[in-house]
Amino acid sequence: MKLTICNETFHVEVQYAKRKKIKLEATPEGHLTLKVPRHTSEEDIVAFLESKSEFLMNLRQKQKNKKVISNQKSYADEELFLYLGRALPLSHLLEEIPEEKEQIQQALQRFYTQKTKQYIKKRIPHFQTLIGVKAKSVTVLDSPRTWGTCNSKRELTFNYKLTMAPEMVIDYVIIHELCHIYHMNHDRSFWRKVGMYDPNYKQHQAYLETFGGVMTI
Repeated sequence: MKLTICNETFHVEVQYAKRKKIKLEATPEGHLTLKVPRHTSEEDIVAFLESKSEFLMNLRQKQKNKKVISNQKSYADEELFLYLGRALPLSHLLEEIPEEKEQIQQALQRFYTQKTKQYIKKRIPHFQTLIGVKAKSVTVLDSPRTWGTCNSKRELTFNYKLTMAPEMVIDYVIIHELCHIYHMNHDRSFWRKVGMYDPNYKQHQAYLETFGGVMTI
């Protein structure tokens, strides 16, 4: 069947079987299979798929970005870079594009650092109140190995490249680090805590795993 969400058309293979719940499966290539109980109405199928609109749009954006973003940069005016999950030309990110490669890289680092600081500053108070914790300090920096950290002193750091990811993925990283104030390791209690505030955290982890290699300048 075909379903249109936000002007995007999705083709879904519907499989009827003896089961109790509806389950949506997606391959990395974007093939969608919906397994449903026998006698499920089309209205119920559509309603279920519409309830998964965030997941479906995220999947479609991944497919688009995977085709057009490269980790090998030429720094041409129309070369594409990620910003909040969208592939945008370099000329849309920088008002003036310097001549030299190193200068372009420095300008991009300033751009992403500023945008990430603004986003983190805006969202941290919301999630601190929601989770019931308070960070001692929050810093945005160049971290080649991590998207975020939290130490035993409640000092949080975030990678300046985070605003290359969609907002819901950035929110996941913020939630992840704030939950470390309760649990410093990654045990079951920690992931249960994360899941309370981001039920789709596995999808957001998958985004970082998929696109981390091209979230570069």
